[in-house]
Amino acid sequence: MTSRPAADGSVAAAIALAGCGVAWLVLLIVSVLATLGASTDGALAVTETAYGLPAVIFAALLAGVAVSQAVRRSADRWLGPAVVLRAVVTVACGGLVGAGAAAGVVVGDGRGGSAVAILGWALLAGGVTGGALVGLHRRAGVLAGAVAAAALVVAVLMTLRELFTATLLDLFGAGDTPASVLAAQSRLTWTAALLAGALAGVVAFGRLHLAVRRSGRPLPWPAYLIAGGGAGLLLLIAELITRVGGAQLLDLARSFSDSDDTFQALANAARINSALVVVFAGAFTALLCLGRTLPGRAAADGPVAGRPPGDQPAPERAMSDRAELDLGSR
Repeated sequence: MTSRPAADGSVAAAIALAGCGVAWLVLLIVSVLATLGASTDGALAVTETAYGLPAVIFAALLAGVAVSQAVRRSADRWLGPAVVLRAVVTVACGGLVGAGAAAGVVVGDGRGGSAVAILGWALLAGGVTGGALVGLHRRAGVLAGAVAAAALVVAVLMTLRELFTATLLDLFGAGDTPASVLAAQSRLTWTAALLAGALAGVVAFGRLHLAVRRSGRPLPWPAYLIAGGGAGLLLLIAELITRVGGAQLLDLARSFSDSDDTFQALANAARINSALVVVFAGAFTALLCLGRTLPGRAAADGPVAGRPPGDQPAPERAMSDRAELDLGSR
């Protein structure tokens, strides 16, 4: 007896996504190490590490999810319905990703110190959490692939925003006064989050839609809702790990001056707001895309072109015709 195809796409696509997730994590770790190595001021190094901590943890979460879903996809035929074994395998995969990232930071920096140690433990926590999310449910693999792909898009967009912040602030109306800069920063943050959420929703829907077409096993609409908002949920989880695992580092970064305290408070609030916007924008976009692909509009569209009035299809047949046309056009 042949087994039914899994609903989470091909093994090759899952492995490619895992490779992209790991590559992104390595890129951020190299960037953090370069920043630490170039800084001769200890206070500045702590501040910059605290500011970049959520992005690195988010990358560890992303890599943990991507690698775990690839291993799970490859080993589904051996894992079967074993819930405990599946959870152990995915957590172990995420733990390996986090441990590798932590070791890379500690060894790459070479100087040790509390900031590097905290960063290493936070990376380990991010990887383990990502793996645990993939092992939660028997069909979590299909959602994990979609969420990982969407999260990768969000991570790239957020990084591009940071790289071109000065140019974008001028574009959004930043002037010479602090008030105008704050207003431009707020507009930039909201716009970037909305764009990231919309793209995340489109990517997540595309992954799920392709998986359903390959497997022939439909998914309920809440799956699209979760996948669309999944990238934002990972951002919120990364923020939680940052607040808990990196609390000592954040407190140290705030303690240098009142301006550092204000900066960290504004950065924390901006990250939370951005994550929430990504959640809702992504979920709404994914549901919108799902609604555009549902059959059932043919009967309401009027007579079918090319057919005489007496040969018009019944409503049930019209829905089937429309579904076949939609599938054929893709």
